[in-house]
Amino acid sequence: MKKKRTAALLALLFGVFGVHRFYLGERVKGFLHLGLFFIMMVATVEENKPFIFLPAILGFVDFILFLVKPKEEFDEKYNINYLNDYPQTNDRRNRLYDSRMSRETSLKELKRRRVSVEPVNSFKESGMRKFDEYDVQGAIIDFQKALHADFKDSKTHFLMACCYSIDEEFEKSLFHLDKAVDFGFIDFDTIHGSDALAYLRTNDRFEKFVKNSYQIPRYLPEEQDEKLDIIESEKATDLLDQIASLGALYEKGVLTPDEFQEQKQKLLYP
Repeated sequence: MKKKRTAALLALLFGVFGVHRFYLGERVKGFLHLGLFFIMMVATVEENKPFIFLPAILGFVDFILFLVKPKEEFDEKYNINYLNDYPQTNDRRNRLYDSRMSRETSLKELKRRRVSVEPVNSFKESGMRKFDEYDVQGAIIDFQKALHADFKDSKTHFLMACCYSIDEEFEKSLFHLDKAVDFGFIDFDTIHGSDALAYLRTNDRFEKFVKNSYQIPRYLPEEQDEKLDIIESEKATDLLDQIASLGALYEKGVLTPDEFQEQKQKLLYP
């Protein structure tokens, strides 16, 4: 029966000759290791360079591997025939089996966890593939799903900005570019050089966005009030036009007096 400590000691002391391989019954590896020793020794003498250290290093690496290898794994690899030949070692075989099943269970658990994370990343990867294939609408759908899983992904926001810029949807493109920078996207050279953002950069508001530290400018209170006044004025003008239209229909006899009053009340008090 081979012992792990003996194999490790032989690898440390005589690993340069590959003695530990002969001890473990790996004769082919042992002769290859020994042949490497003689070749490196001749090269060392002729070239006056320490090539002889190569087989020694290989032996030392084996020494380390033997030390860290669990005893059950060592026995499973080098003592499997011994364990099968002696019935009294059933307990050890059972321990080896349990150890193997434990490792397989751990691997399955790791794969299961990896699969559970995969859909989140797959939407982003799928969107990038579609983006590269010029399927902009398909890429937007996948990127939206990726953002639903992780809204703070700056790269996905940047890609969304590129897609909407290609579709010439300025507001959506600027919104996602603002979020990309907000969540850590700092590759400003790409923002200014990407062909996908060419449409976005042609708009005057992009310059304001850049001057405002790559953030969407917020309206000042007085600017917002002025904007609201304009909207209300437009609403009032539109209401007067609609009432005038109703009056014209009444004069033509299309609407009765009651119908005219009813429609006017609906416009004034929606």
